Amino acid sequence: MYRLDDCPVLRDNAGVLASIDELVAFAAVYDARGFSAAARRLGVSTNAVSLRVQKLEAALAVALFVRTTRSVVATDEGKKFYARVVRALDELDAAETELRAEAGVIRGTVRVAIPPALATRAFVSRVHALLDAHPRLSIQLRVASAASDPIADGVDIAVVVGAPLANSYVARALGRVSWVLAAAPSYLAKYGRPRAPRDLAAHRCLRFLESPSQDEWTLVDQAGREVSVPVRGGFEADDSRLLGDAAYAGLGIGIRAAGECEMAERDGSLERVLPAYRFRSLDVSALVARGRLRLPRITAAIEALRASVADVS
Repeated sequence: MYRLDDCPVLRDNAGVLASIDELVAFAAVYDARGFSAAARRLGVSTNAVSLRVQKLEAALAVALFVRTTRSVVATDEGKKFYARVVRALDELDAAETELRAEAGVIRGTVRVAIPPALATRAFVSRVHALLDAHPRLSIQLRVASAASDPIADGVDIAVVVGAPLANSYVARALGRVSWVLAAAPSYLAKYGRPRAPRDLAAHRCLRFLESPSQDEWTLVDQAGREVSVPVRGGFEADDSRLLGDAAYAGLGIGIRAAGECEMAERDGSLERVLPAYRFRSLDVSALVARGRLRLPRITAAIEALRASVADVS
């Protein structure tokens, strides 16, 4: 959404109506359903957002929100006003985008929320190339296991593994990722190699930390048949990057993206385990608030994400 410090003002016949900063703050609070979430999205303090909305309400002589200790709800007047404000801000965004596109410059900050499983070296490499190509662009990355809500969490792009649940956002397909079993050569030399899925029960399996405990893996054979097998092991973590480090360090058999495993096999740091089996492939999508896809920096970041997903698929 359009943001500008020390911005001009909108006027009506009576004089100053509101600054664009105030309108942006109002729209952010409406979208995020709260002042704190809106502040995170705009990169300012909660107090600054509250003051801007208060100034706007004073100028309009109407309450735009009903505030309680637990929620912020738009009034009927606020809902009507939002419909017009968001169209005006989208037009300003579009105008700014066109001017910058004509100048051939991609600039600004893109905030991305990504699950740990996709925060890979391949992704960092793609970000590196993107920043080299566009020196005035910056990327802020938030790695989180829980699904992210772009507006509430103050990000431009939320990467989701599996079917997107939020209908209020635009979803852009990034590809599909499949995961396989892998272990370090040092582990396999010490503990042997499982020959069938049932053999995993006797091995140290690197499991995702959750409640209840992950005590079963469901694999898929080359014919598409599923087989569920019990697993155990002395190392669990709620971050797939740590589980990856554990696999490379020889702590046990772990789950890695198929593309990552192929690269690791080439340099000898990992070996595929039970190559006739893998886990179900999952779709990967980018969730973006409506209207944001017109921004060149957003589309450029999505293309980098799409390429990084292809790298590990």
